[in-house]
Amino acid sequence: MSSWVSCQKIVFNLHKSYALNKDLELLNFNYSVDQTALEILQSAQAVVAANPDVIVILDHKPHPLAILQLILPKLENKKPRIVFHVFGDFTLYYAHWDKLGKLLRGYQVDFIVASDRQKHLIDKFMPQNVRAYVCPFPVDKSEFSFNESVRKLQRKEWGLSDKDMAFVFTGRLSRQKRTHTLLKSFSDFIEKTKTDHAHLFIYGASDSIGDQFIGKWEVEGEYFRKISRVYKSLPEHIQEKIHFMGSVPNAELKGVYQGADMLVNLSVHNDEDYGMSVAEAQCSGLPAILTDWGGLASFHHDEMPEATRYIPVVIGKRSKLIHYQSVVSAFEQAVKKGHFKNRKEISDLALGKFGVEAGYKIVTKILNHEPEAFSSFSPFFSKVLTQFLFTSTPYITDTKNINKLYREIYTSYVRNH
Repeated sequence: MSSWVSCQKIVFNLHKSYALNKDLELLNFNYSVDQTALEILQSAQAVVAANPDVIVILDHKPHPLAILQLILPKLENKKPRIVFHVFGDFTLYYAHWDKLGKLLRGYQVDFIVASDRQKHLIDKFMPQNVRAYVCPFPVDKSEFSFNESVRKLQRKEWGLSDKDMAFVFTGRLSRQKRTHTLLKSFSDFIEKTKTDHAHLFIYGASDSIGDQFIGKWEVEGEYFRKISRVYKSLPEHIQEKIHFMGSVPNAELKGVYQGADMLVNLSVHNDEDYGMSVAEAQCSGLPAILTDWGGLASFHHDEMPEATRYIPVVIGKRSKLIHYQSVVSAFEQAVKKGHFKNRKEISDLALGKFGVEAGYKIVTKILNHEPEAFSSFSPFFSKVLTQFLFTSTPYITDTKNINKLYREIYTSYVRNH
């Protein structure tokens, strides 16, 4: 099991995509944060004994360095192909990737990312002859697809009428997800329009991650207290429209996405390489209001642009800035338009791009091409690595401003970079 809850589903569904290819003989090996050094050694020995043609790394944590250090020297004569599914936290482990890069020299290596914008970011670190491939983290349609009967049951459970509009957020309540902005903008929308039939359902638990990349640290419970203060400052009639539902098992989110009328995700998280909750919501037929940041940009569809409304984001002097009035306007326009009629069409469109079967086609195509031999990461990677090794705050200046290095990396996550 992956150590990160959202990644547990990602790993299982990626495996399902590979398993659809009947030409592959899949052998599965455990590598997790819970293993002892001896257990990791035993897993490595089992991989070597299997004498694989291809080694696929499906998860992001623990970093694959520790186990590949044990495997690759034993397979030096064969040099199996290595495939990495790269997650958003690539930029947290430069030193690990540097050490692993030295081991990978001469191996045929593929890096697979989950979105176009993450590809643009990762390609900056790749050798000139290696470019990342895009395979969205897949969704299982047996778990998330449109179901009108489930919608009716969920709305009954929420106590909503046919007239009511239900907005929903699912995920961590954190600074980088901008939960405080979500509360304020929903309140301002209600005040501005005098709407009395809109509700906001918030699913998830708070964290204390802060925004450490740009020098914003939080103690345990600090962000929860900030959310609480924002909520209690709102007029009582607006508080009654905001529902904190806590964390629920992933299986319960199927009903949540069916019952809601619009997903809202205002994340500007540094590691926002994709958006599994958004993919599952769209595969359930739910339209979305999203920040135009990182992997969230993947959920625009030329075939149905009205399924997604984007909020502009820029990298400001000290933080990433969301165009606040656009959020308020997005709430307003959603209520004015009313219940979205083409839910089934959104579901079919999303499953065609993000479903397990779509993932199977993509990974099969990648495996059928002849990869390049890996040499070393790019000079830009070395520049960033040096900054990380010798600077405790590599992305901010002495005056707490976001520096040039951060912008060089993360402008890949902004439109019209």
